[in-house]
Amino acid sequence: MKKIFLFAFCLLPSAFCLAQDIHFAQLSETPLLLNPALTGEYDGFYRGILNYRNQWLSMGKPYSTFMGSFDTPIEMKRREGGYIGTGINFFSDRAGDSHFGTTQGNLSVSAILPVNEKSKLSAGLQFGFSQHSLNLSSIQWPNQYNGQNYDPNITPNEPYNRNFSFFDLGAGGNYEVITNNGTFTGKEITKFDLGAAFFHATMPIQKFHSGAKETLYGKLIAHTSLRHDFPGTVLGIVPSVVFMMQGPASELNIGALIRYKVNQGTKVTGFYSQSAIAAGLQYRFKDAISPQFYLELADFGIGISYDVNVSSYTKNQKSTGAFEISIKYANMKGALRKGMK
Repeated sequence: MKKIFLFAFCLLPSAFCLAQDIHFAQLSETPLLLNPALTGEYDGFYRGILNYRNQWLSMGKPYSTFMGSFDTPIEMKRREGGYIGTGINFFSDRAGDSHFGTTQGNLSVSAILPVNEKSKLSAGLQFGFSQHSLNLSSIQWPNQYNGQNYDPNITPNEPYNRNFSFFDLGAGGNYEVITNNGTFTGKEITKFDLGAAFFHATMPIQKFHSGAKETLYGKLIAHTSLRHDFPGTVLGIVPSVVFMMQGPASELNIGALIRYKVNQGTKVTGFYSQSAIAAGLQYRFKDAISPQFYLELADFGIGISYDVNVSSYTKNQKSTGAFEISIKYANMKGALRKGMK
């Protein structure tokens, strides 16, 4: 036969029973995907982020994922120091010859309350609507083989649903401690975050195959991160740990960045537009190593990373990995609360 049947697509029901969500390596640049409690949980007027990921080029039809998010804090006049965050994010994922796609939009809201001058608690909810689609026109099925070759005129009689949708719900909480010292060498920040979130609380039904229904597993995410600027220097360190569990699958991400302040920003007014570069590694346990580079230019930021697979799937990837880029704009000048991005 001149064409190879798309065996992977024939395994769609069993593969998607694992119910894995979209994935980005630059976890710090997808806050609304990580935890709805992080909505508006930053010191600025508003924040917009675009993310793009392309992976598994050796598969012929690579996986491409695009996401955009926007969130903003809104001050609450009746409660001193407390405020709410509102945000929206959407993503689109396409994969394989079948163009199997997931498109989802989410609305997020959070409540952020100070515990004391240096710490605050936040809790958030996320409401979403997801649609799945696929195109079977370019798919070749084993039952279209007539004994000698592939015959496209033979009806495959494969009862796959081409479109279905569902409502989604998630919730989370986060605790943050931050110290912000203004010095002659600029602002020195120590910031610690600890949070957890649960997604797909409605346990939506996946209808990939006529007559078969699969429940989308709920997903638990636990995360912690630290940013520490070394006093009297332009250097800092940003370690992080993220654990995800969804049904029988789990994932552990451990990483660290070294951050170098190129421009110290404003020293007097309390507002600052610091410029910096950061570089480091993320390790996705037993799966991939991701070198990452970030450039911060005042309110703008860009991140670039590339996943190098270290799992047993390496031989199938033919040394190709996953490229990812993020672009961020966070309006910080004259912010609701002066501090770090």
